[in-house]
This record gives sequence, structure tokens and C-alpha cells, in this order.
Amino acid sequence: MPTSSRSFSTSLILCSSSFLLGVLFVNWTYDHKTLWTPNPTDEVFALAKQHYTQLATEPVIIQHVFHTVIGLGLLGFILKLYKPSESNQLFDGGSLVLFMAGLIVYLTNVRRGFFSVLDGNWGDVDEHTGINVIAASQVIIAFSLLGVLGLQVGQYYAEVQDDREQAEFELEQRELREPRQEADVQTETETKKDK
Repeated sequence: MPTSSRSFSTSLILCSSSFLLGVLFVNWTYDHKTLWTPNPTDEVFALAKQHYTQLATEPVIIQHVFHTVIGLGLLGFILKLYKPSESNQLFDGGSLVLFMAGLIVYLTNVRRGFFSVLDGNWGDVDEHTGINVIAASQVIIAFSLLGVLGLQVGQYYAEVQDDREQAEFELEQRELREPRQEADVQTETETKKDK
């Protein structure tokens, strides 16, 4: 049986995506100043570097919790796509692509950026550009997670609408059958009277 948008697996996806958006929101104070403030000062970049250093040196248990939440989101997708319906293939397939895109950006840009903050090795770019890459990557992740939430809400709406239309169709069919059944009963009684 296909998994509905009102299932436990959907809850895993929604909770995971919402939690990850909350984590990204915490960084927004620093990302906004480095990305969208005209001519950010060295002090703004120093504050952002200090913030990212603190995130990179957080206790390992916090990183494990963060990665477990990501894993729970992926588990939700696996459960929903085990025996997919057409709705699951479209909405959940698109959601999985967005979730994986966000995960790949996290692993390739944000995680590596945290290591660069710690060791000071920014590769081919300077420190300011490296911090902006981390910030821009988090914006990309936020948009991909918002897309996941949007597709999940869209799937819920589509299923509710489909259920409503199915109920209306069944009601119309029942109303069409009832007059026929009454007419058949009247015909049978008239036939019995004639005999």
C-alpha cells in the first residue's frame, strides 16, 4: 500500500527539514551581514569567523544529533518511496532531490568551510570569500529545504482534494443508482400485480 502524506514518514521529513531550517536560521544573523550588507567591514567577517569557529568546535554529540536528524529525514524518504504511488513518485521524488541537493551542498561547502575556518587554509580564495561561500551555501540549503516543505504541503493538499473529489463522485453515483433501484422495484411490483 502506498504511503500517504499523512503518515509517520511524512512527519519525519517535515520535522527533519524544519529542524534543519531552524539551525540555518541561527546563522542568518552573520550570513546576512556578510552577503547582503554593502561593503561589509573586517569586523563583520571576524564575527562570522568567530561564530563558525564556535560551530566547528562544538561537542561531538551536537554534531551527532545534527547528523541523526538528517538521517531521520532520509529514513522518511526511504519509507515513503518503498511502495510509491504516483503522488509519492512526483512529490516525494522531487522532495528527495531537493533534500539531497541540500545535503551535498552541506557536505561539500559548509563542512569543508568549517574545517577551513579552523585551519585557516582557504584554498584558492581569501578568507572573506570563503566565509561568503559558507553563507551562500547555507542560503542554497535553506531554499532547498523550503522546497521540500512546499512539495510535502502540496502533496497533502493534492491528496485532500483527491479524497474530496472521490467522495463527491461516489455520492453522485449513489444518487444515480437509488432512483434506478426504486424504478426497478416499482416495475417488479407492477409486474407481479399484472400476473
